[in-house]
Amino acid sequence: MYERVPARALLAGAQYCDVRLERRRGVSLELRDGEPREAVPGDEEGLCVRVLFKGAWGLSSSNDTSAAGVERTLSSALGIARAKAALQKPSERVALAPVRARRADVTWRVAKNPHDVSIEAKSAYLAELSRATASVPGVRTVTAFYADGTRTTHLLSSEGADVQTGLTRSLSDVSMVVKTDKGISGNRVRVGGTAGWEIHERGGLAEKGAEAARVALALLDGDRAPSGRFPVVADPELAGVFAHEAVGHAAEGDIIVAGESCLEGKLGKRIASPAVTLVDDPTLPGGFGSFPYDDEGVRARRKVLIERGVMRGCILDRESARKLRLPPNGGARAESYGSRPLVRMSNTLLGPGDRTLEELFEGVKRGIFAKGTRGGQVDTARGSFQFSCREAYLIERGEVTRPLRNLALSGGILRTLRDVVAAGKEVRAGDPGYCGKGQTVPVGDGGPHIRIRSVAVGGG
Repeated sequence: MYERVPARALLAGAQYCDVRLERRRGVSLELRDGEPREAVPGDEEGLCVRVLFKGAWGLSSSNDTSAAGVERTLSSALGIARAKAALQKPSERVALAPVRARRADVTWRVAKNPHDVSIEAKSAYLAELSRATASVPGVRTVTAFYADGTRTTHLLSSEGADVQTGLTRSLSDVSMVVKTDKGISGNRVRVGGTAGWEIHERGGLAEKGAEAARVALALLDGDRAPSGRFPVVADPELAGVFAHEAVGHAAEGDIIVAGESCLEGKLGKRIASPAVTLVDDPTLPGGFGSFPYDDEGVRARRKVLIERGVMRGCILDRESARKLRLPPNGGARAESYGSRPLVRMSNTLLGPGDRTLEELFEGVKRGIFAKGTRGGQVDTARGSFQFSCREAYLIERGEVTRPLRNLALSGGILRTLRDVVAAGKEVRAGDPGYCGKGQTVPVGDGGPHIRIRSVAVGGG
């Protein structure tokens, strides 16, 4: 029945309609201090209908995919669109950038289907992670988490798009709290991707968890973080988080259209040093944020956002592409069938340079080596950021010396981009994660080590 929805919407007066049927299958497990806290398998199916009527969107979704349920969902979407159109100003009318209507059926296969692995085997894997981490003296609490899921979608549009996709993602995570007479701290490591059970079998996460605990304990003996402006060498994880949070969000088309981006009006202009190249790439093999087609049926493609310091592009859905007079590039993603597609990142990566890590440290008389993040804040409109670092070390005369406690970095996005003086040769992915923007979608980030001329530092 859902196959006839686009044609029925046009007969009812709609300008455009698409329907997205989605099925999900997966499981999530959690152990805390070796004890099961969560074991949730699940299967879900539902559909989303979007209708454009006289320049106004109407969206409705339902997990009732029967003929009657589909009819109610279409009727609801049409009713919402008509009601909005009656109230909408002419300047607020929506139009979509043209795209080629694709017909495709793409399923990404994994080496070892996680759905063929028993809950018992997955629980035993988490118990191994927990034991290895808890064996480090000083560890007080360990939480081990695992999740996998397969998502299949079928999108049909009134323009003739007929796109079916299927992909599997999986992720495991171990986090810990450590305590000594110096205080309390914590750490976390993850492995994940558009991949199956094979990445957990070879991931070495148990060893990484134990090492993360040892690092957290060592940092409790660190010095108080200095305050002021310092040269900073950032590791690939921190560089990737900066690429995603500070630059990637500012390069999202809907943020630019809303006037809430410091990159508005910067297309084709130099915004960074020549050492900075930045891409958003949903085609990256194995990337946690990878996908073959977006949720508007547009083929995913690698987007160059900054090329040797010059802004070359942004991330777009069809609506923001029309407003910015740019071609759509497959940047629309929805959290689930119950959500509308929004402009979202995928795998956001800084490009490589020509320096070794030792060369990045050379010439730094007194600076900071910063690794990973514990979170932070970004204001894309004002163009500012603040990140708390997971690890930090003092650099003295080109050598990494003492650990530092609770260090945070802050600054202006554009100034920091201009102050990137060099990048390392090797690009590495950071930990996989999820990005929230009203909805949560899986993403990846990463880059090389980078050296920044001057960043505001504080904490301790």
